[in-house]
Amino acid sequence: MFLKKITAIKNIGRFKAARISGGEYGRFTLIYGGNGRGKTTLCAILRSLQRNEPKLIQRRKTFRATSEPEVGLIFDVGPARFSGGAWTTAQVGIHLFDQQFVTENVHGGEQIDVEHRRNFYRIVVGPAGVTLAEEVDRLDTDATAKQSEITAEKKVLEQHVPAGMTLEVFLKLPADADIDEKIDKATKALNAANDGVTIASHRLLSAPALPDLPDGFLDLLAKGVDGIAADAAAFVQRQLAHHNFRDGGEAWLSQGLTHIVDDRCPFCATPFDGNSLIDAYRGYFSEAYAAHKAAILDMRTALNGALSSTPALRVEQGFIQISTDAEFWRAYCDHSYMPSDAADRISAEVEALFDASKAMLETKAAAPLELVEPSAAFIEAQATWLATSVELRADVAMLAEANRVIQAVKDANAVLNKVSVEAALAKLQAVKKRHSAPVLGLASNYATLLSDKKALVDAKDAKKAALDAYDETILGAYEADINRFLTSFGASFRLAQCSKNYVGKVPQSSYCLRFDTSDIDVTKANANTPGFDTTMSAGDKNTFALAFFLSQLKRDPDIANKIVVFDDPFTSLDDFRRAMTAKEIVRTGEAGKAAQVVVLSHDKFFLDTVRGMIHGARCTPLQLSASAGGSSIEPWDIELEVKEGYLQDHMRLQDFAEGRSGDARDMRTVMRPLLEKYIRYRFPNQILEGKWLGDMLAILRAESAHPLMPQYNELDDINSYTAPFHHDPNTAFVEDEVRAYAQRTIAIVGGS
Repeated sequence: MFLKKITAIKNIGRFKAARISGGEYGRFTLIYGGNGRGKTTLCAILRSLQRNEPKLIQRRKTFRATSEPEVGLIFDVGPARFSGGAWTTAQVGIHLFDQQFVTENVHGGEQIDVEHRRNFYRIVVGPAGVTLAEEVDRLDTDATAKQSEITAEKKVLEQHVPAGMTLEVFLKLPADADIDEKIDKATKALNAANDGVTIASHRLLSAPALPDLPDGFLDLLAKGVDGIAADAAAFVQRQLAHHNFRDGGEAWLSQGLTHIVDDRCPFCATPFDGNSLIDAYRGYFSEAYAAHKAAILDMRTALNGALSSTPALRVEQGFIQISTDAEFWRAYCDHSYMPSDAADRISAEVEALFDASKAMLETKAAAPLELVEPSAAFIEAQATWLATSVELRADVAMLAEANRVIQAVKDANAVLNKVSVEAALAKLQAVKKRHSAPVLGLASNYATLLSDKKALVDAKDAKKAALDAYDETILGAYEADINRFLTSFGASFRLAQCSKNYVGKVPQSSYCLRFDTSDIDVTKANANTPGFDTTMSAGDKNTFALAFFLSQLKRDPDIANKIVVFDDPFTSLDDFRRAMTAKEIVRTGEAGKAAQVVVLSHDKFFLDTVRGMIHGARCTPLQLSASAGGSSIEPWDIELEVKEGYLQDHMRLQDFAEGRSGDARDMRTVMRPLLEKYIRYRFPNQILEGKWLGDMLAILRAESAHPLMPQYNELDDINSYTAPFHHDPNTAFVEDEVRAYAQRTIAIVGGS
């Protein structure tokens, strides 16, 4: 990469519509410009291209400009333009050493803060290390973001965690296919524990005997009496009726039979032989017949006791009580007893059977010796009740197993620990909750987030390990390079203990500045102990930054394709370091190193020093000139400026002082350089190159016998008056004052 020419700069800083002249630039391009002429603006333009950051140009838009900034550059690989707020070319390989580089990467003047150390680290480790570091940063950022998601999800999950249980334990609860059944069983156990007294006193399930016909009922209906004609009773009854002997008739006849002697009538002594009536009386009033009739009466009583409404209702209520008790026990166990609806039919069906049976018995009582056949009503009622009885007996058959389960509850409840039952139920409920919506989905997502974060952390740790291994090699080598440059610059300090840390998660350099055997840790600041601000002079700080920058260049494997730009790299340096700085700049552009070196400076003598060290390479000197229309770029005759500039400035100032020609605005900044050259030429062995008028006055103050002491006050006045114009060319002035000081200057250097 090689910058062949700047073709246009418009509406950027002092470059309103810059006049640009001259041919193509050389391998070394030296640009001279006083303060405020646009050197910093040129660096900003190149940095904008280097980083592809348009805002670096847009923020320097010329005041009151009516059109947008524009830049035109020509490189050996083609043109690059900035127009419409954007570059037409991708990022270009440029290394820039200026105050912004120092402020961003090395120090902020009085201190070295975290951002300096982070940027310092990025430059030290180079593209490969930066790529690894960025991967570590990205993975760490992703892991942090993932942790935020985890924290948010955890808060939601924790709202569902049962009291007394941690989230971790809750999430590890295994699924259970039978959980509902187990919860139901545990709930019943807890109910039993809560109702212990009631459980102990409550009865088991007990069924009453089912209503049924008295034994022998149907047999009695079909029974007669042996030896008694079936019509004997009818015959007796006709006789009693014939004699109107209804009331007490049977008793009278029965008693009369006991008074028969020799088979003769007690009234008329008539013989009874062949008297069918007497035979009928004897059968009717026999003991067998009497017993038969008594059996019929007893059967009536038995029928009432077995099938009347009272026992039927009692049985029905008994089965209702079973259902009630079963429902009671169902709260404490699964006894599996499920009653049918047969109990609801007991009263009605038993009543129907009773009525039919009673009617048949009444018929038998009216004709004891007659066979009474089952009526249709009886047959139907008996069949219906028989079917219902089968259902009821099936219900009763379930009671034994149900009572076994119920008795087990009673037995267990006697020794039950309520606390343990509550704990068991709570755990079962927690299992159900853990594997039910919404917890099931939340837990799944939470597990995924944890897994994702672990993958990110593992990847970060792997990248970090690779970065640490890389850094272990590169940091030591970089420290050695910086110290070699510091040695060549004659610095009194060295870089030491160069390492890396992850304070604040982002990698940063950690190092000390060593003075002899004392180390100053730049990461620490204590108002009561020496620090970077108190141990480093302005020259030391600049030397340290320059050594760091030169080490960066040395470590760049692609330096042969890069442009290196130095903007006033010798600030606050003594003569020796200025000379070494010039030498290192030239070495940077030697064959096989940087493709091109651009040096910007306000000191033409330093630029001349650089030019004098260049051998076998093209050197193009340019200058930034100022006019009412803004700064321009044009060729610069450096030899003429350096070798004959003193005479030119002398003549121009004298013409102005004597009122012949010249512009007061230009003359403001001619006086001090003219005095510096005069003193330097007059005392070449006492005043070294690079000393400014203020430095020279300090030397005069230190040597009271110096030949220039009689002119000290004049020199001091001129220095004080002209200093503001060198710092800010826009400082207001009065032409007559400028002319007066010009005359005083000419009086010192001679010529008037």
